[in-house]
Formats: sequence, C-alpha cells, structure tokens
Amino acid sequence: MKKTAVNDIHKELNAKMVEFAGWEMPIQYEEGVIKEHLAVREKVGIFDVSHMGEFEIKGKDALK
Repeated sequence: MKKTAVNDIHKELNAKMVEFAGWEMPIQYEEGVIKEHLAVREKVGIFDVSHMGEFEIKGKDALK
C-alpha cells in the first residue's frame, strides 16, 4: 500500500487509516468529525493531496 508524505503525522494523531485506491489514507480522527470540522473552520485545515498526482521524468539523465 502506498503512503502519502504526511502518513506518519496522521498516525501520530491516531487517525483511523483505511485503504483507498491503493493508498493508506485517514478517514477519521479519535476526537471525532465535529472537533475536526470546528478546527478547520476556526483555525486552519489542510487536505493531503499528495496521493492525487504523479510526476513523470524522462530523458537521458532522468535517473540521475
């Protein structure tokens, strides 16, 4: 299963992790969706999109 760049942080925050399209993703945190919602509304929120894109690097020296 693939992991996003902030996977360890989700786990440190005790997120409930599930498989989603080949990625280990958080779906809920211990303190519940209401507290998560309020934190985003009243403070700041982020959405981890690192699983939503790919980079293709091609060319003679691509491996370097």
